[in-house]
This record gives sequence, structure tokens and C-alpha cells, in this order.
Amino acid sequence: MFKRIVPSLFTLGNLVFGLIALLYIINGDPARGSAFILVGMLLDGLDGKVARFLGVSSEFGKQLDSLSDMVTFGVAPAFLTYELALEIYGIYGLAICFAFPIAGAIRLARFNVIAEETPSGFFIGMPITIAGGILTIVVLFDIFPQLFVLGAVLFLAYMMISSTKYPDFKTVGIPKWAQLLLVLVILLIVFYFKIPELIFLPITIYILLGLKERLETILQWYKRKRVCRSE
Repeated sequence: MFKRIVPSLFTLGNLVFGLIALLYIINGDPARGSAFILVGMLLDGLDGKVARFLGVSSEFGKQLDSLSDMVTFGVAPAFLTYELALEIYGIYGLAICFAFPIAGAIRLARFNVIAEETPSGFFIGMPITIAGGILTIVVLFDIFPQLFVLGAVLFLAYMMISSTKYPDFKTVGIPKWAQLLLVLVILLIVFYFKIPELIFLPITIYILLGLKERLETILQWYKRKRVCRSE
């Protein structure tokens, strides 16, 4: 019985961190709120692994995980973005921020319905965990103009509900310790050398990985068009 509860404790920890993040954001401390969102990503990555390790994966855990993700990576990043970047746009900024958790809810519901139909090694649409993490980092580092942030909200919302295939790094063959080491090295360089822009290199690569097929389609269309013109 206890084994079945353990993964849910990690999932609920993720939810609690999302709620704490919201409290900090609402009370005027978005930096700490951002930290709780990012730490929530760690707990979100652990619950599934713990469930598989203990052999207690369940439909209940899957649904609980989605509900927790909605708070931590959908609602909290949207509040953070509105507070730090889009409040000056008034009702329009609020509407744009609402688009993010709405798209996240659609993404999570679709994932729960079509999970078995998803190609092995991929997610259909950008996972809300990744989208929420990216949006949090974009807003937290405060190196982009507000219009860029506005565009980032809409872009990430669209990518969550799109049919774009994003790689599931659990199947790429790179050991977990190597993935974690790479992240830690990047963070060390970012903070030690004070080069915040470097954090966006892996983010950009990840986004382009998802857009690879679409970019290839556009390139092929452009080549065919050039051939037709030359004839």
C-alpha cells in the first residue's frame, strides 16, 4: 500500500510547489515564485520514474500528475508573465496570458486521451512542463523586450496544442546522469561567467528539434518552387 502512495507524494509535492509559486507571485515576489516553478520541474520528473521503479504506475497517478502540472506549469507561469511583463497591456495582456493555461489544459487532456497512439520516443505537442519552464526562464532573466515575451506566450501556447512531434529524452539513449550533468554544466557556466543568454541555447535547440520536420517541408517546397521557376 505504501509503495502506491510514494509516487503520488512527489506529484503532490509538485502541486504544492506550484501553489507556493502562485502565492509568492501574487504577493510581489516573482523571483522566489519562479524558483518554485523550476524546482517543481524536478519533482515532476521524479514521480513517473519512482512509479515505474516501484512498479505501481496507475491511471490515478497519471490524472493526478496532469492536474498538478496544470497549476505549476500552466497557471503559475501565466501569472508570473502577467505580473512581470504583460500587465501594462491591461485586459489584452490578461487575455494573452489566459491563452497559455488554456492551451496547457488542452495539451494535457489530449495527452491523456491519445497517449497510447503517440509514436514511441515522441510527444505530440510541446509538453506543458517544458513550455512552462521555458516561459518562466524567459520572464525571469528579463533580457527580452515585452513584445518578445508576448510573442513567446502565444508561440508556446500554440506549440502545446500543435501536432508537432517533440523528442522524449527517456528514449534517446543518453544516460540520465549524462543529461543531468549537461544541465548542471550549462547552469554553472551561466551563473559563474554571468552569461544568462547561454541558457537559451539548449532551449532554442529543443524548439528547433520539434520544428525539424516543418522546416524540412518548407525547405523542400522552396526547392521545388525554385526548380519550377528555372524551368
